[in-house]
Amino acid sequence: FSPSHTLLMYTDGLVERRDEDFDRGVERLARAAEAANHLPLERMLDEVLAAMLPGVPEDDVVLLALRMS
Repeated sequence: FSPSHTLLMYTDGLVERRDEDFDRGVERLARAAEAANHLPLERMLDEVLAAMLPGVPEDDVVLLALRMS
């Protein structure tokens, strides 16, 4: 784990959709996180949540992050 890495911990409500395979949701999360990883951490989380949850979530959602500095 190096300063350029960000560890994300999340609940299934972030990636699970009734009409989508779980693995596909995890792939979407990975792409969203990679695209926003250059941003300051708080802004990165905002961008990831916006990409993953365009509407009102159907389930509880928690997204935690750790980035070494």
